[in-house]
Amino acid sequence: MHHLPLEDLRDARYALLRSFRRDGTPMDTPVWFAVDGATVLFRTKVGPKTRRLTARPEVELTACDYRGRRRQPAAALLGRAAILSGDEAEAANRTLHRRYGWQWNVVPMIPVPGVTNVHRDLPLREKWRRARTRNLWPDSVIVRVDPLAR
Repeated sequence: MHHLPLEDLRDARYALLRSFRRDGTPMDTPVWFAVDGATVLFRTKVGPKTRRLTARPEVELTACDYRGRRRQPAAALLGRAAILSGDEAEAANRTLHRRYGWQWNVVPMIPVPGVTNVHRDLPLREKWRRARTRNLWPDSVIVRVDPLAR
């Protein structure tokens, strides 16, 4: 039986996000995510990835491990990314927090061998504040991926 890509993602803890530079070069990043109905949600720090997603919103998501190694066999979910704001972003952040629990706000700030954790160099006081909040971090955004019809 062939699984749909969204079903593959529901059972995975990480998804490999493939976004594209303006020239079409693919860029792969493992992300934590949540399937919310027919869409996929993830958080990312504001920066190169958010600029790529704004310029070229077409993405692919594939189930993977924490280092970005694809699960085999795994089909890619093709989708269109949109950066959320306001109440919609806060609601999506709560969905992600429920999925990952205490790890949602702690793991991105600690060094993990073989993983780039972009918030690991924050001052200890800021790490403590972020670990305790349920709100979206000010330097981060939530992205919603709507699957494209095949």
